[in-house]
Amino acid sequence: MTAPKATIKSIATKILAIANQFFIGGVQVTATAAELNILDGVTATAAEINTAADKEAQTLTADGAITAKNGIVKLNKAGVLAATLANPTDVTDDFKRLHIVSLTAQAHTVTVTGGFGNGGTGEDVATFSGQIGDSLEVMAHGGKWYLAGAHQVTIA
Repeated sequence: MTAPKATIKSIATKILAIANQFFIGGVQVTATAAELNILDGVTATAAEINTAADKEAQTLTADGAITAKNGIVKLNKAGVLAATLANPTDVTDDFKRLHIVSLTAQAHTVTVTGGFGNGGTGEDVATFSGQIGDSLEVMAHGGKWYLAGAHQVTIA
């Protein structure tokens, strides 16, 4: 025995109404199934996701200032590149990280005001060894950049 068409149509109409208006706790869910599937298995908090979204990318092809405060900086000049890195803003930039990487085989330099970790003029210049992939990672805290890691970079 088959159900009357009117009943099937009314059920289909109700299903479509539900499919177009899904609420949880009184808040309409507007994400698509594909967007929800991307997050399947993610255990990050909203703050962690927002921090990841705040990452920047900067490529330097000439001498100049590193303006990014959180993310990746690529040094990509055919000759030696001299970059400057201004100190981060106290509190606002705390715990932001910069990963500075050389894309060319040059002895690039990065100079920071007051030295890394406030180490003064004896610790204010990072010199890359001249190999592709040389890298420097710094973390902001208290208005200063602190070394978090380095590969083939000397600080003097």
